Amino acid sequence: MKTIFNIKITYAILIASLIFWAFFAFFTMNQLIKTQEVYAKLINISGKQRMLSQKTALMVKRVNESKDKLLFKHLKEIISLMKRDHHFLLENLTSDEINKIYYGKKYNLNGDVEKYFSLLDNFLFDSGNVKLVESILSFSFDLLPKLDFAVNKYEKESEMYTYALKQRELFILIGTLLTILFEAVLIVIPSVKRIIKTEKRLKELNQNLEKKVDEQKKLILEEHEKVKKREKTLSDQSKLISMGEMIGNIAHQWRQPLSVITTIVSGINLKLDYGQKVFEKELREASKQILQQADYLSKTIDDFRDFIKSEKNYSEIKITEVIKKTLSLVDASLKSNHIKIETKIDEDILILGNINELSQALINIIKNSKDALVLLDEKKSERVIFIETKKLNSKEFLLSILDTAGGIQEEIIDRIFEPYFTTKHPTVGTGIGLSMCDKIIRERHKGVIFVENREFEYNNKTYKGAYFKIIFNY
Repeated sequence: MKTIFNIKITYAILIASLIFWAFFAFFTMNQLIKTQEVYAKLINISGKQRMLSQKTALMVKRVNESKDKLLFKHLKEIISLMKRDHHFLLENLTSDEINKIYYGKKYNLNGDVEKYFSLLDNFLFDSGNVKLVESILSFSFDLLPKLDFAVNKYEKESEMYTYALKQRELFILIGTLLTILFEAVLIVIPSVKRIIKTEKRLKELNQNLEKKVDEQKKLILEEHEKVKKREKTLSDQSKLISMGEMIGNIAHQWRQPLSVITTIVSGINLKLDYGQKVFEKELREASKQILQQADYLSKTIDDFRDFIKSEKNYSEIKITEVIKKTLSLVDASLKSNHIKIETKIDEDILILGNINELSQALINIIKNSKDALVLLDEKKSERVIFIETKKLNSKEFLLSILDTAGGIQEEIIDRIFEPYFTTKHPTVGTGIGLSMCDKIIRERHKGVIFVENREFEYNNKTYKGAYFKIIFNY
């Protein structure tokens, strides 16, 4: 942490240095450009003064000789221009040396120029004065070396300032390069070394991480195998429980047909025992009834056999077929406990699934309702299970199961799909059924299942019951 802090301080100092050099360079370049512009203008104007001093002298001579009014007018304009330029030069004296040239006793260029302007002004009032013309020519000749000296001084000063500024530019360049060099030495090189060291450390950590990942993968695979075994055990237990329920259902279903067969056979035997005559028509009718009951028994065996098959094949199945098969397997058990089934099949759909697995899921829900309903007093409450289907939208389909058993306790309703969670006596429930139901719906058929308590009206009475909602995508 301390190293990082030191690097930040060093980096801040170097950045500040670069910013300083950048502003210094900008200021220097700006000053160089302005100086060159000023000196260029001063050199140009002073040089023009030198040239105009000679031009005015010559024009004075020609005006005197020719009396040309246009030339006289042009002369006045040139004199006015010379005065303006001279005034500008006096306002922009760049150094003490230049100041001495214009005002010093040795040169007194300003005094000479003003005297020359005075002679020119006099000529403008008396252009025919020959002596005045001679004085102007003589004075312009004497003024020329001084003006030339001023021009040369401006040129030398310009060169000197330009050279000084260029030296400053070199100083700025060296300072900037040194700053960059210090940055490389103090930041870049140590940073590169740290990066290389960090990369090496990261490589080592990555190798260790890969090793740990491999170990975790192995542990996960082992745990996955254990989970698969537990799930298989859970599924087998659920199947066995469902088979026990089915055997109970078959026992209920077989009582009536077996009773019919026993009654028919006993009646025929009783007639024979008493020596009564049994007619062919009577035997044929008895045989017909026995065959009908035998077919019914055979069908229940087929239903049971289909249910206990462990096939995992998935195909397109109708929800109504799942409901029909489920009800055929639990019908006898429900009737023996005086439980009614109310169905409202509004819609039917095709889904990709396994009819036996879905039947097992629905049987577990219905069994859960049945176990709660049998505890009700038939005289006070009706024992009813409602099964309804309907499309929710173009993609979702609802299968709901509702009972009149009073609902599930709110403190445990969120846990009823947990494996082995049950509030029933071990002889009644194991906590496996609803857990398997959730697994079959969610994992194997990509649906969702919810449960809530709902109050509703039925036959002019208010009931409360567990409301299971299964939503399939189609």
